[in-house]
Amino acid sequence: MRLSSTQGSAMGSHCFHLPSPLPEGLVFVGPLLKDRASFGQGSNRQAFACADAAGDWLRENRQRPAGQEVRLVVLHQDAFAGAEGEARLVRWLEQLRQWRLPCLAILLHAGLPADQLVRLFRAGLFDAVSLPLDTPGWINLLIRAEKRLEYRHQSHLILESAGEAREALLNLRRGIGNRAAAAHNQLLHSQESLRAANAQMAAAMEELSLLFQFGRKLSTARNWDQVLRELLQSLADFVGCGGAALILRSAQGGDFAPRQTWQWEESSWDKVLVKLQDQVGEAMAESMMAPGIFTFAPHTETASPGGGKVIVLPLEHQDVRLGYLLLMFATTAKRQAAADHFLPFLQTIQLMLAEEIASAQKLDRIRDIGRFNTRVLSTVKSAIWVLDEKGRTVYCNRAGQEMLTGQAARPEDLQESIFQIGRGRLEDQVRSEGPELPELLLDARLRLDDIPGLLLPGLRGAPEGLFRGEGTILRSDGQRIPVLTQSSLMKGRSRHQEWLVVVCEDLRESRKLEIERLRADRLEGLVEMSATLAHEIRNPLMGLSAQAELLAETLPPEDDRSRYIEVITGEVDRINETITRMLNFVRPYEPSLEETDMARLALDSVELTRPRAQEKSVGLVLDFQGRGGQPVSKDAWRYQLDGGQIKQVLLNLIINAIDATPAESVVSVSLRQSQSLALVDAAQGTQKSLPGLLIQVSDAGPGFPPDMAEKIFRPFFTTKNSGTGLGLSICRKIIHAHDGEIRARRHQKRTVFEVMLPRARTPMGRSAKIARTVQEIQTTQTIPSPQKEQA
Repeated sequence: MRLSSTQGSAMGSHCFHLPSPLPEGLVFVGPLLKDRASFGQGSNRQAFACADAAGDWLRENRQRPAGQEVRLVVLHQDAFAGAEGEARLVRWLEQLRQWRLPCLAILLHAGLPADQLVRLFRAGLFDAVSLPLDTPGWINLLIRAEKRLEYRHQSHLILESAGEAREALLNLRRGIGNRAAAAHNQLLHSQESLRAANAQMAAAMEELSLLFQFGRKLSTARNWDQVLRELLQSLADFVGCGGAALILRSAQGGDFAPRQTWQWEESSWDKVLVKLQDQVGEAMAESMMAPGIFTFAPHTETASPGGGKVIVLPLEHQDVRLGYLLLMFATTAKRQAAADHFLPFLQTIQLMLAEEIASAQKLDRIRDIGRFNTRVLSTVKSAIWVLDEKGRTVYCNRAGQEMLTGQAARPEDLQESIFQIGRGRLEDQVRSEGPELPELLLDARLRLDDIPGLLLPGLRGAPEGLFRGEGTILRSDGQRIPVLTQSSLMKGRSRHQEWLVVVCEDLRESRKLEIERLRADRLEGLVEMSATLAHEIRNPLMGLSAQAELLAETLPPEDDRSRYIEVITGEVDRINETITRMLNFVRPYEPSLEETDMARLALDSVELTRPRAQEKSVGLVLDFQGRGGQPVSKDAWRYQLDGGQIKQVLLNLIINAIDATPAESVVSVSLRQSQSLALVDAAQGTQKSLPGLLIQVSDAGPGFPPDMAEKIFRPFFTTKNSGTGLGLSICRKIIHAHDGEIRARRHQKRTVFEVMLPRARTPMGRSAKIARTVQEIQTTQTIPSPQKEQA
């Protein structure tokens, strides 16, 4: 059969290169070597381009002196390329076997089929290696060949020993004395062999026992810290090293760091680990002691082949480097002795540690997923139950526990199994403490309006296993909670189990919102009635004021009764102002949006109130800040707002601050642009984060108690000796119309009013407007007339 040439492939070339090292007694048959000069430097290495020439030389040199024998013949596929290449190679190998040369034949080929390789192996080929040939593969090949030659040598010695034994038997027949002496010598030799075999068996049993202990401890330990320390100590004592260290990644994708050490003190682990990865990563042939085991010199600038005092066992799993096991010896001689004696044992330790570490990391990831799922279920506001086929609770989240008992559930231990609630849990998995929770269905705590009978068959028999309907849950304290219930079927622990998932959503808040909506509808009528009453009151007030003015004109200037008329007209004006403010509060308001320069608007408001502040000896400061506290251009302060109404809010807040703060103090007004204003979505009832403008007005006044932070925005509530108490209520109404928020708080002995305006105003639907109306005027129902409280 034909053997093709490799010259036209990516693996072939006109010159071939053998990786180093090149052993003595090597004969190469194939293309011209690139480093032919260095190849021939040895006293016992030959290279031939022709297979016949190589065969003639081998036949002539069959009887070479001891130490100069041909040990390895490397055959390149190209040396036998041609139509009858396979037959030539088979004949060549058969001749080599007939000459009984103490050498091994190795074929370098470019992917020959398996059937051809089988025929070549039968003809006497020792090994076949696919091209291209790299250094590690070459070294592994040399190691296998050396072992096979050693095996042949030992076999030869055995055969020689057998010949000597036969000669001894012949001699024993010649005399009883000689036979007895030979038998005695043979018995002594057997005893020594048995002792050596017994010692080897004892050492192997000790290694197996240690490996068993390591595997059992690593697989059953919950905390590896103590186990790893004991493992390193036992391993160091067993192999005779002075110290040991286990290097692992600090986290998934993180850097390598010492996980545990034994009698190894290192001041700069970072440098040692960098050098370790560099030296091992290069995988230099000079430092390789065996496949996967390296030497390492941690305190030298460069790797010293064969001179490192540390044995490095890289821990890998599925081509992923997990870490290193380091064994430090006092001298290189002790390190080499341990490597020679314990090589299989160290390789087994290397494999076992890599598997256990990989398993532990996978288990940690599974636990992380379990903890995450548990956290998600524990934070869900809806109550969730998982019931088995008999209706017993397999799992209940925190919301479900609180809904059944009316008490706050204890924080879940994420280390425990999630199957820990109810009578459906596995007894061998859970050790629950305290009284059990009531069962949702077995204790008849759930009532559904659409299922009057037994709930379990009704829910499991729902169309497609899905149910949705309203009902009530009877709590342990007797309270009935309205709920929206949904259920579906899911697979259980085994393939044949089918569990029921029940989700109950508390309807109390939604029903409260519905009540508030209906209340807001009724308040719309109150608004219309307020406008009508204001009109009816204003008409007689205007007449009363006109008559008082006419009466004042009839009295002489020196008449004391003029002051009573002034009181009448003043009170009429005050009543009229109160009615005007009340109408402004209850009248529907939609802002007229236009581009407004907030910086100019704030500056105008401060200048308008500055005379009042100077009159009271109060300082007035205005500060502008951009996003992150950085100054911004003037165009950045332009917003789509109702400038007149926002200016009214600023004037009201600044005047209130000036009136509240003592003399010789400062009222501060600041404008700051923010990317994350916490605003309330009136339509959804949730908070959202939007970019916009934050206005803060702070003063050094006495402030208010924490429980009055919301009360000060109620209509007719005031802490002044004069005033209607509608100013802050109207301010809130204006800000809410701009989709903003206004709040008050105490901070570092100062009272701070914050106005938050979003940059983009979103259209509000009817439900959102109702929600805003409820928020603004729901407190007015308990305030039949203006009142005054002192903070």
